[in-house]
Amino acid sequence: MPRIHPTAVVEAKAEIADDVEIGAMAYVGPDVKIGPGCKLLPQCHVTGYTTLGANNTVYPFASLGTPAEDFGFEGGKTYLRIGNGNIFREGVTVNTGTKPDTETVIGNSCFLMANVHVAHNCILGNNVILVVGAGLSGYVTIFDRAFVSGLTGIHQFCRVGRLAMLSGGSVFSKDIPPFMTAEGRNGGVKMVNLVGLKRAGISDEAIRALRDVHRIFFRLGLNTTNAIAQIKAEVPLLPEVKEFLDFCESSERGVLQNRIAGKRS
Repeated sequence: MPRIHPTAVVEAKAEIADDVEIGAMAYVGPDVKIGPGCKLLPQCHVTGYTTLGANNTVYPFASLGTPAEDFGFEGGKTYLRIGNGNIFREGVTVNTGTKPDTETVIGNSCFLMANVHVAHNCILGNNVILVVGAGLSGYVTIFDRAFVSGLTGIHQFCRVGRLAMLSGGSVFSKDIPPFMTAEGRNGGVKMVNLVGLKRAGISDEAIRALRDVHRIFFRLGLNTTNAIAQIKAEVPLLPEVKEFLDFCESSERGVLQNRIAGKRS
C-alpha cells in the first residue's frame, strides 16, 4: 500500500502505485496517475491530467499539472506527461498544455532546480538540467542533455539543441544549436561546449569537426545559407555535424548567431 501521511489530501480517483510515498499536507488531484517509486514530499501539489512515471521525486511547494498561464486557455482536458527518474525541487511549476488534448512533456532523468518554470506545451528531452530560476515560455523544446543555467529566460517556440549550454542570466528569443554555448541577451553563440561533449563521450574527431562548424557558422560573418553550404563543403559530415545542420535547417525562429563587425551575421 502507498505510504500516505494522514494530513495529505489524495483524491479518491487518483491512481497511485503501491510503493508511492506522499508526505504531509501534499495534494494529489483526482485525474493524477503516479507510477512506482515516486516520492511526493510534504506540501507539494500535483493536479490536472498529470501522469508521472517511475521514481520521480517532487519537493515541497513544487506545483505540477496546473492549467496554462495563457489568456488563450479556455479549459478542456490538457495534459502533463512526465517520464522516469526526474527531480522537481522546491517551488518548481510545470503547466499542462493550453489547447484541448495538448500536452507538456518531460522525459527521463531531468533535474529541475528550485523555482524553475516550465510553461504550457514545452517538451523536455532526457537528462535536461534547468538551474535555479530558469524560465521556459510556452512551446519551448529542450533537447537531451542540454544545460540551462540559473535565471535564464527562453522565449516561446524556441528550441535548445542537444548538449547545448546556456550561461546564467541570459535571455534568448532564437534557437540555440546543439553542442554550443550561448550567453547574454541574444548575445551570441560563443564556443563549443567542450566540457559537456567530453563528459558525454563525444569523440575527439567529432569535437574537432564541431570546432570547424563553430568557426564557419559563427565567426566568418556568413549568413545561414552560405554558412551551411560551406560546412557541407569543408567539414566531414559526421553524425554530430549532420545533427547541427539538421537543427539549423529546420529552425523556424532562426538560429542565434554572433554580432560581427557591428552587424548580425
